[in-house]
Amino acid sequence: MSQSLRELGLDFVADSNWGRALGVFAEAVRRQPGDHRARIHAARCLVKLGEVERAVTVLHACAEGLLKRDYLLSAIAVCRQALPHSPREKRIRETLARIHARAAKATSGKAAGPPPLPPESIYDGQVATDLMTLQGSELSDQAINVLAAVDSTATHDPEARPPLPLFADLDREAFLDLVELADYKELKEGEVICAEGVPIDRIFVLVAGKAEVSRVVENSKEPKTLAFLGGGSIFGEISLLTGAAPSTTITAVSDCDVLTIEREALNLLARMFPEVPATLATFAQHRMARNLISTSPLFAHVPEAERPALLQRFNFKALGAGDKAISEGEPVNALVLILAGELVVQKEDAAGGGVISLSILREGDIAGEIALLKGLRATATVAASRKTAIATLDRKEFEELLKKHPTIREYLDGLSDRRLKMIGEAMRPVEILDADELVVESVES
Repeated sequence: MSQSLRELGLDFVADSNWGRALGVFAEAVRRQPGDHRARIHAARCLVKLGEVERAVTVLHACAEGLLKRDYLLSAIAVCRQALPHSPREKRIRETLARIHARAAKATSGKAAGPPPLPPESIYDGQVATDLMTLQGSELSDQAINVLAAVDSTATHDPEARPPLPLFADLDREAFLDLVELADYKELKEGEVICAEGVPIDRIFVLVAGKAEVSRVVENSKEPKTLAFLGGGSIFGEISLLTGAAPSTTITAVSDCDVLTIEREALNLLARMFPEVPATLATFAQHRMARNLISTSPLFAHVPEAERPALLQRFNFKALGAGDKAISEGEPVNALVLILAGELVVQKEDAAGGGVISLSILREGDIAGEIALLKGLRATATVAASRKTAIATLDRKEFEELLKKHPTIREYLDGLSDRRLKMIGEAMRPVEILDADELVVESVES
């Protein structure tokens, strides 16, 4: 019933009938106090009707109700919608501070996911006055009494620590400023949030809804679905840090609420709070590490339960364009894994001078295994073509890994043999044909 009323209200919104829409949304909230989306729509109607202060009050109540249910990102998004109408509103900033404290609270155990949405209840009783029948100031006065009341049905587990990726890692003041600098968007089903190969300059936070992750696979023009993202997902930060265009396309498969944080906003925040870049880099490293576990063939040979511990042995490093991860002819002291970006493999051409490009390594690929396995110096130079993030495993840890997981040695032996063969073919001199071989004999008639 609440949802059907909300849809009726949206029909009035489409006709710019703000008064009728307000009455419908307020009635939806009275019948279902947990219908926070109806509260948001009601607040927008109040803005259109010139009742800005009351709109902020409604949004504040909405955020408090979401906080009580531990929907922290949704509560942040609602606060963000209130700030343009009252930038220094004390109530909103106090709610944001409680959101931050709730997520940062030190408790045992892992961060819990948000609780399930409450079931839709159908109101079939009688009311003395149906808000949908009111108009003018009477409607506004009655509606605010309903909309400003915080959802009394909301509960949460006080011992749980609900997730708030990235935001909770910032100090409170930096968090408050970041929320102010973020943009809020509502996307419709089918809208592309970011596209494979198209550079982006912002981070995306999926507050609510569902999005599909896809990629165009080799030798096919059709994208392949890789995964689905739900509320609480953050993406784009790796591309923002490395300068690499996204390797996947993310598309809304339902209506989505999204917060976006542009590079300029992060730079401004970094000038005020110098710890922000390091916090973002650490967050991105953890994300890249999780991606590495699932994408690199190397980890496919390690039991899933052991992969996180193995990953902790790696060291993370950022390379600028032209920086070398491995130099030809030099000792190799660590295995290199590409987290994001691109490395080019090149070898000096002793015969003709210059260099020969052998291959390009991307996310999940490795380098340095030939030298480590065969006791050789580097057979080629591996350098970043653009800003690239890598993880390295030093020689001692590498040798222990091979002892513990012999199948990894088998995989790397096969990989190194294929690469040595490729190098040999690439360096083979071009055959010079004898002039006589170029003569085509005429056919006698």
